[in-house]
Amino acid sequence: MIRLLLLLTFGSFLGYSQSQEEETLNNKGLELMEKEKYGDALPYFDKLISANPEVTPYRFNRAVTLFNLKQYTRALKDYLFLEKFDSEEPEYPFQIGNIYEHLDSLKKAEHYYSKAIEIEDEYYLYYFKRGTVRLKQSQWSTAVTDFNRVLELDPEHHNTLHNRGIAYYRAGFKEKGCEDWCQALLKGNTKSAEHLQKNCKVYPKPCLLSK
Repeated sequence: MIRLLLLLTFGSFLGYSQSQEEETLNNKGLELMEKEKYGDALPYFDKLISANPEVTPYRFNRAVTLFNLKQYTRALKDYLFLEKFDSEEPEYPFQIGNIYEHLDSLKKAEHYYSKAIEIEDEYYLYYFKRGTVRLKQSQWSTAVTDFNRVLELDPEHHNTLHNRGIAYYRAGFKEKGCEDWCQALLKGNTKSAEHLQKNCKVYPKPCLLSK
């Protein structure tokens, strides 16, 4: 999820006067992005950044484009530039963490997700992604802590219930894991049905009644 997209692409550029040519190039790139034609959009943002290397909306648009093209190294460079430019914007470290997670650099991903949370501690997705990275590293208790926070912010987030169920189960709290998978299934998470069937000899009552 790119929370800054509308702010940085369609809003006015504070302190910067955009020329007609730049507006045309940027709008064309955005139009192609919306159609998911990222390869076609990239040259427009490359041209804009070549002429205006410090205009952050252009660089942000390119970073999003590069990520969708799976050019993670180039996207990472753009996000690191943006984070250095504005250290108070949580979306930049979050996206850096997301790239590191895709690159299987889980410690770095966890670090940058934590930086995003330090800046903005009320957004559920930051905790969910950090919890998931901690889950991948077998950090069961800290993963559960993050997933608990997600559910405080968004009680209906069934992917969190599913992942917390995995953390509980692998930590040895099998009954709690099965209960979470049951609740996730009731909220629409089909993956939890597989985990219930495979790992839970006794279904929690709500899911037993729904079978």
